[in-house]
Amino acid sequence: MNRQKLALFVLLVVFVGAVIYAVMRSPRQQQVATLKNQPGAKATVLRKKPDLAPKTAAAAPAAGVVHLELLQQEKPGFSGFRRNIFSPIFRDEQKLSALKLPPPPPPLKKLPPLPEAVPVAPPVPPPPPPPTQEQLDEAELGKFVFIGFLKKGTERTVFLSKGGEIFLAKKGSQVGPRFLVSNVTDDAITIKSIQTDRQLVIPLVEHRSLSVRRPGITPRP
Repeated sequence: MNRQKLALFVLLVVFVGAVIYAVMRSPRQQQVATLKNQPGAKATVLRKKPDLAPKTAAAAPAAGVVHLELLQQEKPGFSGFRRNIFSPIFRDEQKLSALKLPPPPPPLKKLPPLPEAVPVAPPVPPPPPPPTQEQLDEAELGKFVFIGFLKKGTERTVFLSKGGEIFLAKKGSQVGPRFLVSNVTDDAITIKSIQTDRQLVIPLVEHRSLSVRRPGITPRP
């Protein structure tokens, strides 16, 4: 209830203030002692008199008339100040123009053409080194071709071919003048070089030459 009373009081104060402001700002009627114009009489209006045109005004030319005689009149020459428009404006420019420029340098002499370069022959590569004994042994073994296998008891025999000649390779036998058979299994043959005592284990693949370096080849089943 106290809030409602307070709100009503504030609204009442605002209303009273608005009424007082409206009364103070409203226009008031004024009165004069005497009137310039009586009611019902004509009002007098003061107007400015227009300026009179000069009597000596020149008569306007007739419309639509072309005076061709004006084209035949000679134009008077201009006797005023003359100036060279191409002359320098400032004195410093005159001093610079008075200076003599040095003569241009003499043309450069053409140099004789350079001699053509003599082509240099590329160096001769050195001869390849001679093959080693191991390389010779591997090349000689590559000439033998495995053509068959025979197993009788514990003894195994390998049939090799070289240039139309058949060789029987057993354990302890000699194959050609340079190799001895050290061991024979179902999958490989071990050959020993007589000159270097090198043991070479070679897989056995039918109708293939004996080669130590043969990746990706499965042994004989």
